[in-house]
Formats: sequence, structure tokens, C-alpha cells
Amino acid sequence: MARQLSLAERVYRARRIGVTFGRIYLGIKANQFVARRLAPRDMEARWAEFNEESARSIHDAAIELRGLILKGCQFIGSRADVVPPEYARVLASLQDRVPAKPFRVVRRTVERELDATLEESFRSFEESPIASASLAQVHRAELHDGTPVAVKVQYPEIETLVRSDLSNLRALFRAVGLLERDFDLMPLVDELGIQMPLELNFVNEAENAETIGRFYAHRDDVCVPRVHWEYTTRRVLVSDFAPGIKISDVAALRAAGVEPDAVMKTLVEAYCEQIFVHGFFHADPHPGNLIVQPGDAPGEAPRLVFVDFGLAKRLPAAFRHGILELASALLQGSAERMAVALSELGFETREGGVEALRDIAEVVLETAIRLRQQTWVDRDATREASERLPRMIRENPIVRVPSHVVLLGRVIALLSGLGHSLEGRIDMLQTVLPYVMRSAAAQTEEHDAASPAPGPGPLEQADPG
Repeated sequence: MARQLSLAERVYRARRIGVTFGRIYLGIKANQFVARRLAPRDMEARWAEFNEESARSIHDAAIELRGLILKGCQFIGSRADVVPPEYARVLASLQDRVPAKPFRVVRRTVERELDATLEESFRSFEESPIASASLAQVHRAELHDGTPVAVKVQYPEIETLVRSDLSNLRALFRAVGLLERDFDLMPLVDELGIQMPLELNFVNEAENAETIGRFYAHRDDVCVPRVHWEYTTRRVLVSDFAPGIKISDVAALRAAGVEPDAVMKTLVEAYCEQIFVHGFFHADPHPGNLIVQPGDAPGEAPRLVFVDFGLAKRLPAAFRHGILELASALLQGSAERMAVALSELGFETREGGVEALRDIAEVVLETAIRLRQQTWVDRDATREASERLPRMIRENPIVRVPSHVVLLGRVIALLSGLGHSLEGRIDMLQTVLPYVMRSAAAQTEEHDAASPAPGPGPLEQADPG
């Protein structure tokens, strides 16, 4: 049973979150004023110092509070392509090196969930975790038949912390919305409110893992560790142990003879298959959840291992069709078709037309062209887009963003960050296009099969025989 937070604890968390992010927001505004009005020569150094201090204050708050705040900071730390380098460097340590819970807490949780002693369930169980993150920590163990496994154990108080943090974020984002009228973060909080209860249920995570694992039964270069259902409950998940190299450790990959380009190509292909072919995808591809296993022999392709399926999403058929239309328009370079696809997906502007969406689509298209031979958005492209898009949105704000786009955007952002870290250069068009075409053809066949056969036309009356 999760421990309930006292009123004093809830107030402290709300104050800690509000003060931390409030100071950073005011600092950003102050630095923007100085840069705009005074333009000092050392402005770049001032920004670097401010970003370092801000990142450390966020890091300290995340370590102290854990919960949803820690998970959000992990996401920020993975965006090496967009956030200032100070944030990426400081917050990257939150991916899998969060201070662990004492072993006695882990033992108590596992034994309560499995209704057996640790020794009855496992031949061996390492006390020190191999990873500790926002919601749980993972220990290496061995079943009695000798199978090496990874045991994911949920923090006992995490459900209560997540509920409290969601409430605090709603209040914080509403306040931001009042200050920045054209900056609506509420769709993100709404999506978190839907997803987090699912992510805290490890049975749901295990089902997600098996579903996505079946997608790659035909491939040797992508896999998902097998779940051991007899040892899996709502708060404990046991799966095969998957040794390997963290995907963002470029030095270790190269030392093992693995080319980052090959890894990035496999990753993009894997996501194309999930999103375009199956409409169900792993929505949390941060570096701690992706492992690379070098080939057993020289020249053999490496294997990409997906872990941690708490956050996964199924796309409705209509939404998948809209995404295919958007991808097709993007690949063809048609801003007009992109605008129509955005409208059909559920994007709405204040004026209600597609013209503003077309302007936004043109900026996205220009950025995509720069992605042609790289898998991340470079800082120049990001800066240009960040200057033009807010202006367009202020002139005709987007008042509705479909919830599915929030998670898809998060995936694209994380993949872009990984592409920057890996310095992977692949031909995005050639990699993505076959999946778009194949999925479009499959949807056309499904539509034709579901449609009734046409009757005789006015000039083709049936022969009465």
C-alpha cells in the first residue's frame, strides 16, 4: 500500500517546484532583457553561467523530489540537440544514476509482491542495482534454473508522488499560460495524467513488451527481453537480463567495433515499423532504455535491445492515416498537403483555417530539408525555427494539439537528441520512405477490401439472363 503524503509534504513539494522553476523563468526574462537592451560583449558567457546554475538547481530538485519531476528532467537531459549544452551535461546523469533505495526496501517490496522470500524466488539477487531511475530501480538476479534476469522494482511511494506532482504541474503550467498567452503546456499535463497510471502498472508494461517484441520476430538486429510472468506483478517485473552498451556511449560503441551510423539506422527503422506499420510504439526511447549488443563475429551487425515499456501508445487507425498523409506530404515537399494533414489530425488555430497551419508547415518543411543527411536538428535550424514559429503562433495561435502528437513529438525529440549524441548521419528519406509507402499501400488495400463492390452503372445494366 502506497504511503500517503502529509499536507506539509504536499505543500513543500509544490513550493520546491514552484520556486525552482519560477527563479529560472525570471532569470531567463532578465537575461533576455539585458541581451536585448544592453547587448554586453560577455552575454554568451553570462548565458552559459546562468544555464549551468539553472541546470544544477533543477538536478538537485529532481534528486530530492523524484517522482514525475525526475522523469521530466530525464527527458530534458536527453535533448542534446536542442537544450543548451549545460542542461544536457548536468541532467544526463539522471538517466540511470539516480541514488538508489536501500536494499531492505527492495527486499520488502519484492517479497510482498511475490508472496515469497527472496531466496525462494531467486538463486541469487545482487543488492546493488544496475540502474536506478525515476519510477523504479533494476537489480540483476538469477532464477533457480540458472537464467540471468533483470528485476525491476517500483519505489513504494511513487504513486503518491506522481499524483502530487501532476497536481503541482497543472497549477504551474496554468500560471505559465497566464504569463505567456501563446504557450499552452496543458495538453502535455493531460497526456501525463492518462499515461502515468499505465506506466506504474508493470503488468501493463510486460504486455507492451511482448506486443512490441512480436513486431521484430523476423529481424535478428532488434529484440525485446523475454518476460517471466510467474515473477511479474503490478510493482515487480522480471525479464531476461540483456547485457550490452548504452546507446549514447559512442566511445564504447566504437571500441567494440560498432558504427554509430548503423545503430541509428536500425533505431529509425525500428520506429518506422512501430509507428507506420503497427501503430503501436515505445514512447520513451531515452538512452537508458536502449542497449546495443555488438555482433558475435567481426562484421556481424549489432543488435538493438529495447527495454522499459511502461510508456507505450497505440495510435487509432484514423490518426495513423493522418500521420501517413503528413509523412507523405513532408517527403514530397508539399506544405499545402502538410497543412491539410495537420488539420485532419486535429490541430486547430484561433482563426480556424489551414492558412496558418500552412505557414507553420513551411517552417517544418525547411527544417526537414536540413535533416536530409542528418538525424538531428542542428542548432542553427533550431534557432531559426524557434524565432519564426512563435511569431506565427502569436499571430494566429494553435489552440488545440491532439494528445497523440504529444507523445509522438516526444519520441521524435528523443530520437533527434540521440542522433546528435551519436553523430549518426543516415539518409532519412531513403530510410523512412519504404515504410510510408508500404503502410499507405496496406491501408489502401484494407479500404478497398472493406468497401462494397460497385453495382452496375447507368450504362452497364445487369444482364437479366
